[in-house]
Amino acid sequence: MATSYRYLFADLATNAILAELPLTGVNFTQQLNTAGTFTGQLLLSGVNAASLNVLNATLPNKCVIYVDRNGQLIWGGVISSREYNSQSQLLKLTAREFLSYFESRIISQTVSFTAVDQLQIAQQLISNAMGVPYGNIGLLYNQDAGSTNVSGVTVTRTYYNYEMKTVLSAIQDLAKQTQGFDFEISVYYDGSGTPARSFNTYFPKSGDTYSSTSTTIPVFELGGNISVYDYAEDGSKTANTIYATGAGSNESELIATATDSTKFAAGWALLETTTSYSDVTDTTLLSGLATSQVNAVSYPPITLKISAPPYLDPVFGSYELADEARIRIQDPFFPNGYDAIFRIIGLTVTPGENGPEQITLTLTTGTY
Repeated sequence: MATSYRYLFADLATNAILAELPLTGVNFTQQLNTAGTFTGQLLLSGVNAASLNVLNATLPNKCVIYVDRNGQLIWGGVISSREYNSQSQLLKLTAREFLSYFESRIISQTVSFTAVDQLQIAQQLISNAMGVPYGNIGLLYNQDAGSTNVSGVTVTRTYYNYEMKTVLSAIQDLAKQTQGFDFEISVYYDGSGTPARSFNTYFPKSGDTYSSTSTTIPVFELGGNISVYDYAEDGSKTANTIYATGAGSNESELIATATDSTKFAAGWALLETTTSYSDVTDTTLLSGLATSQVNAVSYPPITLKISAPPYLDPVFGSYELADEARIRIQDPFFPNGYDAIFRIIGLTVTPGENGPEQITLTLTTGTY
């Protein structure tokens, strides 16, 4: 079956559908625990822009885009900019996933949580943001079958109004601790066929976990379903001792230290760095953030990007963001072979109006 894409435009506040536009040159990304991006363009030459409602349906920060692939919504986000050139008659659009909206929402009223489940804190922060006048963008909660609002990990935390912290950064900080979680805003068609949005949280993480006996976990192999790959290790981010600073100043400033001592036994020299969480007043949370970070960077972080033809097994749509995958490579860089388990932390899709889709997966190992 040929792959079909549609691009629906709606109002951010009301979710009313405003237009369906024939975009070209589309590229969009999904990223774990942050907002992916979208770019596309519309050639207005020969198009009745008034009847298609182009001007009203593409207003930045007021309108949104939904991407439909073969009758299923796979991407949604807020239009962040548009640019028109009268000579080329091209209207260029950029957008970011719905999580980006909460970069523009501030925790402006002090709110405290005492021994509350971290997932319920995240949901309450979203609920508080949508509870103020004109702040409701119609999110539901945990509509994905694998999501949950209970982790068993409780946190004591106060968000002071003078911090002026964004809702998204507050949730990201919660999610980064040692026993953290994954989160997203997913898009889907509801029972009436209307696009809908849901804030979902997952514990301990989202996606399928690799098992040698699993028949559904994707396997990618160079020379088979990997057409090209890029392997990068970034030593500039490496540290085996982290000093995390929290709230306070001078002698009263909170400090948590985390060390990966296994690296010293393996022959690594001491590598130190600092990180600041100036709004964190909970010492347990600060320690968890430091431990999580040192686990992530005590070995040079590996980023693997692979181009995977969408029509080869595993076909695009059979795997998702956050799934684990087995990677097998043998070439001049890995002459003895490389066989490892990675996690998909990013997807880049180019629909390709005049050719097949192009899919690039970004993966990493270790702590996510």
